[in-house]
Amino acid sequence: MKVRIHRLKVITKETTEEVDFTADVTFIHGPVSSGKSTTARLIDYCLGGGLERTPALRSEFVGAQLSATLGRFDVEFDRSAEEGSPVRVTWDDGQGDNGALNAPLVAGQAPIIGKDVFNLSDLVFHFCGVQPVKVRKSKADPDSQLVRLSFRDLVWYCFLQQDELDSSFFQMNHPFKANKSRDAMRFVTGLYSERMNDLEVKLAEFVQSQRAKREAVSQIRQFMAQFNLASETEFGKERDTVKKELEDATAVRNLIDRQHKSSTHVLEPLRAELRKLAMEAEDSEVAIEDLEFRIQQQDSVRSELITAKVKASRAKHATNVLGNVEFVACPRCGASVSPGRFDDERLCCLCGQNPPQRETESVVASPTLNRDLDARIDDLGESIARHKRELTRLKSRREVMFRGRQELDQKFAQEVERYDSAYTSNARTADSKVSQLQERRRSLERLAQMPAAISAFENEAAALQADIDRVKAELAAEQMRLVEADNNIAAIAEAFKQVMLAVGFPGVYPQDNVHLDPRNWLPFVIHGDQEWSFADAGSGGKKTLFNVCYALAVHRVALERGLPLPTLLMIDSPTKNITRDEDPELVNALYSRIYDLSRDFVGDLQFVLVDSHLVEPKAPPFTFSQRRMPPPLISYYVGP
Repeated sequence: MKVRIHRLKVITKETTEEVDFTADVTFIHGPVSSGKSTTARLIDYCLGGGLERTPALRSEFVGAQLSATLGRFDVEFDRSAEEGSPVRVTWDDGQGDNGALNAPLVAGQAPIIGKDVFNLSDLVFHFCGVQPVKVRKSKADPDSQLVRLSFRDLVWYCFLQQDELDSSFFQMNHPFKANKSRDAMRFVTGLYSERMNDLEVKLAEFVQSQRAKREAVSQIRQFMAQFNLASETEFGKERDTVKKELEDATAVRNLIDRQHKSSTHVLEPLRAELRKLAMEAEDSEVAIEDLEFRIQQQDSVRSELITAKVKASRAKHATNVLGNVEFVACPRCGASVSPGRFDDERLCCLCGQNPPQRETESVVASPTLNRDLDARIDDLGESIARHKRELTRLKSRREVMFRGRQELDQKFAQEVERYDSAYTSNARTADSKVSQLQERRRSLERLAQMPAAISAFENEAAALQADIDRVKAELAAEQMRLVEADNNIAAIAEAFKQVMLAVGFPGVYPQDNVHLDPRNWLPFVIHGDQEWSFADAGSGGKKTLFNVCYALAVHRVALERGLPLPTLLMIDSPTKNITRDEDPELVNALYSRIYDLSRDFVGDLQFVLVDSHLVEPKAPPFTFSQRRMPPPLISYYVGP
């Protein structure tokens, strides 16, 4: 995977700092707290990594731009200081394939280019012309979903950070990252291919499907054996039996209904008598309401006649009393009324009008009228008395009908209960049997399809066996093709041994062997009957040296054999915990081995080295540049 960086621009609040990386080997050196490690981290940050927020970055950092070549593309990565922000990627291959987009760090639902590029990692693989493999998210779960191997998983073998050089062997001790680190080595060495992964997934699906079908056939047969329904003939016999029993049960149920109807006809006279009493009671209620209304009307008329007679009598007496009264004062206002104040004595002394001529007898005081009123009042009294007697008789008759109706209702209810209790019991039993037989028939109709389903399952399981055999053959062929991966693994182990011997690694001798186990990808140094690895190295200096030597071995084999590993190796403090004063030969030997690797692959492998002291190569055939700090990466910054 051709990956070569050219320049890094660090955009701050006041300046834009630029670091040149066009040389094959770039050596950044200087005292502590000058931005050496931050420079390497910013390169990784532009490629989608995280960033340690030092006080200088928190205070002044705005963004970073990285110019690089990926495959045949010239690419520029532009990322702001905001954590988790997408990376602005601009590319051009010089042949018309160019573009720009914001590449997210986490894949979304929709691709950003084509059909298979979803995030920055996929985009880098796309530029490098590499198809990433899919690996299981959980190695313990065979049904775990497949996820793509990320470019960030390969960067662990291309950027050796200072913090982890003496404490972690390429994330192998990390609880979550260890599996991805091993997947990266499988991918690089060719032990894990997309085709093999697809074949393994397909084989697992075929085997699981065949196992499920055979298990279903076994369970169905066991279930059917409990009911003696192992064949379609037995199903037919059982269906005929249930059908006959259902017809008999339905006939019994119909017979119960007919018997009940014939038994309950004796209740019809009681029903007729109840209806008759109901109608008579209704007529009585109407008659009673009518009589009460008439009594009320006649009583009102009688009261009005009595009142009229009393008023007539009072009018007669008032006329007799007031007829010849001489008024001396006005009865309304009390003013004096002088007699003779009108010239005509015939005029009324009060109102001054000519009074009408009085008849000899007032109509209201007529004896004839009084007799008529008395006669009418007596007639109404007699009528009211008759109506009240009739009303009393009707109410008494209504009470008798009400009691008779209650007794008849009670008798009717008892008779109905006596007939319905036996009917309900028999009908309920018959209905239950009919329902059971109907459900049994429906179950048999559904179960009758099982023999055919069993045959279909057996045929499908047999057909899957052919698919399983075919996939196994293809998988075996793919595994034979991947035998070269074992050679790659052996080459890495041998190269690791040679690098350690060349740098003078303490405790490693020419007669020792190095074994790289592809199950855990931990290289073991075998010395006689003893073996040790990174965790057993002891001192931090030996662990740092162990990591650096392994990275050099992996990159050498990758370049020699054309393995898909980025052609960039950044090492932050390769002599961490190794003092130049105490181990000058070890430090010089380590850098000589680094420069030998660059010399063997001029223009193919790019180094970015970060250390406190500069160690220059002697007459290198490759381009070499060095940058000393101070001035610090952010030239104007003064602070912690």
